Amino acid sequence: MKDSDPPSVRYQKMNIWSQEEIQQFSTNCKGERHYFTFLIAIYTGMRRGEIVGLKWSDIDFNSQIIQVNRSLATIPKEGYIFTTPKTTSSIRRINVPEFVINELRYHKRQQDEWKELVGEMYEDHDLIICTNNGTFQDSRNVVHVMKRIIKSIGITDIRFHDIRHTHASFLIAAGIDIVRISNRLGHSSPRTTLEFYAHLLQSIDNDIADTFHNAVQSNEENTADKLRTNHTTKGGNK
Repeated sequence: MKDSDPPSVRYQKMNIWSQEEIQQFSTNCKGERHYFTFLIAIYTGMRRGEIVGLKWSDIDFNSQIIQVNRSLATIPKEGYIFTTPKTTSSIRRINVPEFVINELRYHKRQQDEWKELVGEMYEDHDLIICTNNGTFQDSRNVVHVMKRIIKSIGITDIRFHDIRHTHASFLIAAGIDIVRISNRLGHSSPRTTLEFYAHLLQSIDNDIADTFHNAVQSNEENTADKLRTNHTTKGGNK
């Protein structure tokens, strides 16, 4: 086994949404039961199991941070179980904008009101994403709702996991450092992130030549200005 080479990992081709498609989807999923699942996915890039495994205790409302501590998995013949995240790096803290925090506050108020109505029938697992009775949410139901919305508004048909890729692609396009993106996504190392998104980084590399040229040109112009200023000053002193 020591002398054998590990098989190469084949990554499935990803499709991502444009900014306009994200806005369309976000607008049309508001009011849906799984709106908050989609909201968290779009704004954090978290994995599906990580989202449905989130508890209210994982939310730091004051610091605007979501703590990823677990994932919810479905095991045949056993049901739902909490598992540790995919890698040790997957246990992480994700900053989110105030908008997401405010939406979560609203969701919690709604959930608390529902708990009072249901009473003892409610199984309180402290879950953010759950059924009407507080039980574990089957992530496949989330996918069904997602596909229905996509079809109704006619945007690119992507997988739920491609929302994660969309999140990453926007960070890359914004020029965020690859190490910070890797930490946010919970990848085992920045190398994993590079392997996933190398094709997106290539388009950013196209700007490097122009950026370098502009920087050099600007420096040359500043140097020329200084020389002209010095020459004028010396000429005036004479």
